[in-house]
Amino acid sequence: MQGFLLVTLSASLSWAANPGFVARITEKGLDYARQEGLCVLQKELSKIQLPDFSGTFHVKHLGHVHYSFNSLVIRNFQLPNSQVVPIPKVGLKLSITNAFIQLDGKWHVHKAAVKDHGSFDLKVEGLSITVDLALGSDGSGRPTISTSGCSSHISNVRVHISGKLSWILKLFHEKIDSAFRKAMEGKICPVVSDSIKTKLQPFLQTLDVTVKLDHIAGINYSLTSPPDVTEQSVDVYLKGEFFDLSHHSQIPFPSPAVAFPVDNNLMVYFGISDYLFNTASFVYQQAGTLVFTLTDDMIPKDFKIRLNTSSIGTLIPQESGGMDGGKGQTIQEQCIRTVRKLGPDVAK
Repeated sequence: MQGFLLVTLSASLSWAANPGFVARITEKGLDYARQEGLCVLQKELSKIQLPDFSGTFHVKHLGHVHYSFNSLVIRNFQLPNSQVVPIPKVGLKLSITNAFIQLDGKWHVHKAAVKDHGSFDLKVEGLSITVDLALGSDGSGRPTISTSGCSSHISNVRVHISGKLSWILKLFHEKIDSAFRKAMEGKICPVVSDSIKTKLQPFLQTLDVTVKLDHIAGINYSLTSPPDVTEQSVDVYLKGEFFDLSHHSQIPFPSPAVAFPVDNNLMVYFGISDYLFNTASFVYQQAGTLVFTLTDDMIPKDFKIRLNTSSIGTLIPQESGGMDGGKGQTIQEQCIRTVRKLGPDVAK
């Protein structure tokens, strides 16, 4: 008995291993998703709020001068070059290069009784961002995505300062540029990670993994395992199984493996196993909707073939004594006579 249970459990696990529906997203498909995702990311990065910052530096003959920059507002944020590539067995890597940021704000400077203020504009050039994305699935069969790594680097910062005492600040432009660079680099990755965590991942959690087709059946297309990432594509394995809405029972037959051709010219490929259609047949048959009873009174009266032994008696097993006495009987009557004659042997 124990051996039987182990064999049954092993068979159940192997049956569940193969999906009934598979989707392959190639690099072309990922590139399309990248374009859509960048629109959202660019919008979120444009909302970055840089903190006010201040400092003190020493000017010859003047001594220590205090400065502050505030009211920093991003006016333009462009992500012209980007690429997303699959990382086998891990996830995706998003790379953004030569990004451009333009912002402006106000500055204040004072030394004892000497005070001045003005405006400035700043251009960030050569911004690069690298984001590692981990793909997975949760207990409900929905996809998950998270940031496993992020880095940003700014190659150049240009600050233009206007005002009567702006020449004082220009003497220390390198220090000011460095402060802007540090402030900006410290903000980018948190915004990227937060966008994925609060916008993309919650969206994935709202995806339905089952759909109701009619009053009898639905389809389960939850993930059977985390997405399989290769060098050229991401394969998504879905259960692809019909189920009875009133009684969700185990399908009593296995699902075969689904193989894709080696082709990555299109954005997306779909593979459907005959398991999907077989489960549909099983569910509807169990519900009785595939059972249809045909009686003789349903046949048109002018139709020559009738549902009795006179018309189709050759399709029914005959008794050893021939069909004597059975002529004109209905199929049901003749079948009853045959079963009674055969007796227990019918069960064999």
